[in-house]
Amino acid sequence: MKNLRYLNKFFLRYKWRLFLGVLFVGLSNYFLVLVPQTIRKALDFILEKTSQETQVTGSFMDVYGQDILRFSGIVIGLSLLMGFFLYCMRKTIIVMSRLIEYDLRKEIYLHYQKMDLSFYKNNRTGDLMARISEDVSKVRMYLGPAIMYGINVALRFGLVIFTMFEVNSTLSFYTLLPLPFLSLSIYYVSSII
Repeated sequence: MKNLRYLNKFFLRYKWRLFLGVLFVGLSNYFLVLVPQTIRKALDFILEKTSQETQVTGSFMDVYGQDILRFSGIVIGLSLLMGFFLYCMRKTIIVMSRLIEYDLRKEIYLHYQKMDLSFYKNNRTGDLMARISEDVSKVRMYLGPAIMYGINVALRFGLVIFTMFEVNSTLSFYTLLPLPFLSLSIYYVSSII
């Protein structure tokens, strides 16, 4: 991780893009978590309404069609908002990583320009070109998708766990209880393989 510390200056240079990207990650995950809650509310509403009515006149869709359409519209709207912010998240963070990639290539090129002739005699041109193309592309993958998906997983995990405890804390506790053991077993099995 010490080697990656050099890249922090690029995060500072594009801090507003990174901030917007993290904000879009949060908004996308927020709307993602609202979809199952809305479906739960719709089912609870329909079940409550059916239990209150002793005799239903007309077909199921005649009686509950408006409610189903309303909740369907809410779910579609939330999904569209989630998709929009997901697009904004990717656009913001991936564009930031492309800009950093450009800056890094420019920095390496300027460094190559300052090197003397003996440097070029000791290093093959193909190796130097590979560093400026392949290695910088790998760094861009760290600066863009890896950061984006890391933040996405952390925020989604936090929101989902919070929502689970909000719905039913006892069930959430028993659901999450095996996770530490699962993590240790995965670590143990991966070290064997």
